[in-house]
Amino acid sequence: MTASMRDMSVGRDSKAWRGLIVPLALLALWQLIAARGLVSPLVLPTPVQVLHALKALAASGLLAQSLAISLQRLLYGYAIGVAIGLVLGVLLATSPLARKLIAPSFYAIARIPLLAWIPFLIVVFGLGEPLKLFIIAKAALTPVTINTERAIAAISSGWRELGRLYGLPILTTAFKILLPATLLPIFVGLRFGLVQAWSALVVVELLAASAGLGYQLTMSRQLFQLDTMMALMLVIGVTGLAMDWLLAASERRLVSRYGGGA
Repeated sequence: MTASMRDMSVGRDSKAWRGLIVPLALLALWQLIAARGLVSPLVLPTPVQVLHALKALAASGLLAQSLAISLQRLLYGYAIGVAIGLVLGVLLATSPLARKLIAPSFYAIARIPLLAWIPFLIVVFGLGEPLKLFIIAKAALTPVTINTERAIAAISSGWRELGRLYGLPILTTAFKILLPATLLPIFVGLRFGLVQAWSALVVVELLAASAGLGYQLTMSRQLFQLDTMMALMLVIGVTGLAMDWLLAASERRLVSRYGGGA
């Protein structure tokens, strides 16, 4: 049994390394282009220049400050979007009245691109924090709502009747029957919502912020500090990947606790 588990662990590790093939190949290509001088360093900084810029940002404290501001905005906006999205998804899946009254408007609003909202919301909220929180929450809300609605709607009515048949309390039915059946698709919505929220954060900080990673990207572009700009892009990508990894780890833990399906 121990040997089998060890073999499975080795198999997972070998598969994990495959995900590094493309990034390493792109890094090698980037270095080759820089070494051959095929593109001017003023247009495409070398990997070493980007690394130095990243170290300078970290040493100055600007990177930590900007990252903290952006993550705080993301946390608040994402939490608002998830909370509303979960409640709305449950309503749309369980209430015929809610489907009639809310669903048409919700799906119509959801189809409006996020960037199209920004000019209108700037007029309504100005350039302050409410604008950023609204945009982030809106980005997270749509996938969370849709996946929650579809997850609950896909549950067979027989499973719902099972709880009533055995006289189970509502909370017991929810955690023992409904939660295992909906956990995976809901987490798909949560993870996609996080991706959307993180992208929306960077966009709104690019357009309407005086601090944060997106704002620093704008400043580095205006000052033509392309090495700093690429270093910030790297930080944004790695941070987004790390957050998705944490959410995926939480998903695996909950699935192992409650089960992957009813």
